[in-house]
Amino acid sequence: MTPGGQDVAAGAIALALSLTLVPIARVGALRFGITDRPANGKVHSVPTPYLGGVAVAAAVLGAGVLGGWRGDAMAILGAALLVACVGLVDDVRTAKPSLRLTVEAVAACIAFAAGARVNLLGGGADLALTVVWLVVLTNAYNLLDNMDACASSIIAVSAAALLAAAALGDQVLVGTLAAAVAGAATGFLVYNWHPAHIFLGDAGSLFLGFLVSAVALKLRFPTSHATGVAAVGLVAAPALFDTTLVVVSRARAGRPIYVGGTDHTSHRLVRLGLAPRAVALLLALVTATCGFVGVAVGRGALAIWTAVPPLVLLAVAGFAYLLRTPEGAEETGRLVSAPARFTHRSLAEVATDA
Repeated sequence: MTPGGQDVAAGAIALALSLTLVPIARVGALRFGITDRPANGKVHSVPTPYLGGVAVAAAVLGAGVLGGWRGDAMAILGAALLVACVGLVDDVRTAKPSLRLTVEAVAACIAFAAGARVNLLGGGADLALTVVWLVVLTNAYNLLDNMDACASSIIAVSAAALLAAAALGDQVLVGTLAAAVAGAATGFLVYNWHPAHIFLGDAGSLFLGFLVSAVALKLRFPTSHATGVAAVGLVAAPALFDTTLVVVSRARAGRPIYVGGTDHTSHRLVRLGLAPRAVALLLALVTATCGFVGVAVGRGALAIWTAVPPLVLLAVAGFAYLLRTPEGAEETGRLVSAPARFTHRSLAEVATDA
């Protein structure tokens, strides 16, 4: 099979499996009561099933098994599955932050050994930088999972950008992994579109976030390494933007950074008047723009000093504007994540027509 054919096959298998497995995961989550219940700092008003991440992880794993992945590809996938497991523990019970960080760091070391690494200083310094990159960005994608379709759409578009870069550079392993992530995330997006029928949960957002972050490090561009780093940073920019916004806003307000709230980019855009679906589309469009510019910079089609400064200025202006947007849950009704038909119905009733 040609490299392009492998990419198409991986994406198609992951998409088909995701479309098939997500509804099954939803029924299982409802049956066993694995749901995200309304609470302070959350925007949905009724319990909504988790376990979408289990279906997504199974879809990518299925693409790997059926595609005969081996070596570095399976090592990176195995590391992502390790992260998904601790995320699942967090979904079902609650995992201590120390456990999550430890598992993520171990997974990052596995990815480093498989060639998904920062190459700047050499030796232990590059290992440390790789662990920091993967842990920070994995959790940044996890934080994006705060409103219907936000995380899944951003991850799908980011993976598509990585797939395009890999195809242009004839990098089969990166292209195959990126295609599988894009396919699985797109399949899940069908059920996660507002109003969402199911959530990714930490298992899914951590799994997909880790994979996208690791695949980005595995990607190699024909330009200088510094330019390649900038290109990868552009692909990851939307996730980093949101995390920075949340950290700064909570620090300014004197609130613990680890306590959830309706202060993410998506929440602020809704309070500015956008509907949840419009927010997801806007964030996907921004991600596509950043990904396009990132790939163009990495390939040398755009000069870094020509393309990056305007985006940085726009990001700074947007950051300052959104930071001034009032926080709070005044408009929770507009941020409802669960389907309208779930309202005022028991989980048992929902399960019967799932």
